[in-house]
Amino acid sequence: MSTCSSPFSVAGKAEDGRDGPVIPIRYRLPRRRHGRRLSPLEHGHLIPPSAPPRPPRSPPFTSVAGAARSSLPHSRTNAMAAALRLGSAGVVRSAPPAPLLPPPPTRIHSMGVQSISPLGFKTMVERVQDYGVSHVYYVPTRTLLSIFPMRHKPTTPGEKRRPDQMGEFRARAPGKIILAGEHAVVHGSAAVAAAIDLYTQSTFHLLRASEDGGEGTVEVDLRDTGLIFSWPCSRLRGALGDRPAAVNAPRPCSSDELAAMAKLLEQEEIPEDKIWLVGGLSAFLYLYTSILGYRPGKAVVKSDLPVGAGLGSSAAFCVSLSGVLLVAAGAVSAQAGNGGTEWGSIDMDDLELVNQWAFQGEKIIHGKPSGIDNAVSTFGSMIKFKKGEFTNLRCINPVKMLITDTRVGRNTKALVAGVSERVSRHPDAMASVISAVNSISEELSSIVESAAEDEVAITTKEEKLAELMQMNQGLLQCMGVSHRSIETVLQTTLKYNLVSKLTGAGGGGCVLTLIPTLLSKLVLEKTTAEIESHGFRCFQVEVGGQGLQFCRG
Repeated sequence: MSTCSSPFSVAGKAEDGRDGPVIPIRYRLPRRRHGRRLSPLEHGHLIPPSAPPRPPRSPPFTSVAGAARSSLPHSRTNAMAAALRLGSAGVVRSAPPAPLLPPPPTRIHSMGVQSISPLGFKTMVERVQDYGVSHVYYVPTRTLLSIFPMRHKPTTPGEKRRPDQMGEFRARAPGKIILAGEHAVVHGSAAVAAAIDLYTQSTFHLLRASEDGGEGTVEVDLRDTGLIFSWPCSRLRGALGDRPAAVNAPRPCSSDELAAMAKLLEQEEIPEDKIWLVGGLSAFLYLYTSILGYRPGKAVVKSDLPVGAGLGSSAAFCVSLSGVLLVAAGAVSAQAGNGGTEWGSIDMDDLELVNQWAFQGEKIIHGKPSGIDNAVSTFGSMIKFKKGEFTNLRCINPVKMLITDTRVGRNTKALVAGVSERVSRHPDAMASVISAVNSISEELSSIVESAAEDEVAITTKEEKLAELMQMNQGLLQCMGVSHRSIETVLQTTLKYNLVSKLTGAGGGGCVLTLIPTLLSKLVLEKTTAEIESHGFRCFQVEVGGQGLQFCRG
């Protein structure tokens, strides 16, 4: 057996405080056994240079069993880490010696306590000796715990687990597209929006208060930006004051609260090219402190959705964050999937509560949102929206789209204002345009809810949808909200007999292309490649899917 050895000395103190002897220890680490390389679990067995004195008659023992992994090389792993790796561990006598001073730091992941009889101990020693260990040390529990301090107190039977020891909560909310009715909806027309299977996911878990008596911190990790922000709970309390406990009654954010959050964010080092994060961080602080108060916690947010492209990224952020915070607060009961790998849903009343909170977050980001983005992200499927009223639509047959992100930024407020000016200059002509858009939205709503049971019916249904999309795009061009990047996508897809339209505010942003069921994969790949050759980015999505979903880690 190939071995290596390393000296290791431990100084101790007697119980009366006097210095104890310096104990030299030498141990050897077996590298191979029976021609095979040993696993990490078989490394690190202590073999002293000479046999220790035989212990006195064996009283009942207690073994400390668990799993340990050293952050040091194996050649410096000490005896107790080796014993823990074997699943046996140090053994305690009824009259333990003085505690030893800790050796170089070794990380302990978990530790449990159980009783063992003398016969059981003998069996354990025989099992250890099977690995080539010639002697076993007897280690007092007090010494073992002084060398390997536990990071968390173990939960004893009957003890209620602290919130910070509970599993993670995860929520994901979809983005959205506008199938018909952009801009005209502001002037009384109907609009149709649908969820897509691109998601923003928020992960959250509560943290324990700091050990120095402080209240802990609130942290948010915006994974896609590479930025992490944190605030001491005491600082948030001082800036925002006491929060009313009204989780079930969402309230608007006051101007004083907005000003206080603005001051908090002024002290953060937000890069200039990411200054748009201020609105989202303000919404986070408001939703967090309103739902959970000043309890310490950490949220991690990541997204499939491009920001500022008209796909409802801010709404998905607010919906997923509101959902996971409400679950953590106990205000919403999530039906999560098994083992934290499947996504579950919540009932309609809870979804409505999430939607109301998300709308308050959207108002912080956008000022006066319509509410359609957060509603689609919360409830999913498709929604018809007209004059402030929502009608849920049931999409019978799946609809697939190719979404092109032109990567061209646009000013939504300026585009909306431009349409309004055109309406005021040409009231009769624009009234006809808006009326036509309303008719398109109403007809599209009825088509998506109609069933198609065979390929012929599905093809006919998709042809009608394509014609309505094409007409809607022409009317949007009449409103003056198209852009040369959008026109490039339209011309490219038209070469392959595919129909496209802008979605959202226009002026750049994203473009929808209907993918017929019978379209060949080769044609789709060629279309996507040619679009992306212009520097654009494409996503293939399914329209009308699930809304907010939960998963417990």
